[in-house]
Amino acid sequence: GDDKIKNTNLILCFAGAILIPVTLFGENRSHNASFILDTGASGIIIDHSIVFDLGYSAREGHGFSVVSSAIGKEKGYRLVIRGMETLGRKMNNIEVHCHDLKNQGVEGLLGMAFLKYFDWCIHPSQRIISVGKSFII
Repeated sequence: GDDKIKNTNLILCFAGAILIPVTLFGENRSHNASFILDTGASGIIIDHSIVFDLGYSAREGHGFSVVSSAIGKEKGYRLVIRGMETLGRKMNNIEVHCHDLKNQGVEGLLGMAFLKYFDWCIHPSQRIISVGKSFII
C-alpha cells in the first residue's frame, strides 16, 4: 500500500458533521459527491439516485438493507459498485447500501467498511484528515 501521509480538507456542516469529497465509479461513469464521515456506520450508504447516475439499477442489487435512524427504519438494497475513491485512497468492487437520503440533505455516509483499512486522524482545528498507512484491500 501507499504509506505516504495524505491530507484532505474537511468541510464542517450539519452541526459539526464532517463532509468529505468522494468519487464513485460505475461501469462507464463516475460521480463526485460529498459524504458525511460516520464512524458509527458499519457500511457505506449512498442515495439511490447516485446508483442510477452510475448506470446501475435496483435489479442488480444482491440483498436488502435496513438502516435505523431517528426517523425510523429505512429500507433499501445492497449493491456492489466498481469502485470508490476518497481521502487519497481507492477501493474496487465495494458494497454499498442504497437508500433514499436526498430528503435528509445527504448524498451518502462513509462508514467503517472503508475507513477500517487505513490509519487516519481528524484534526478539527486545522480542518483536515490525515491518512497514513494502508492495510490489505
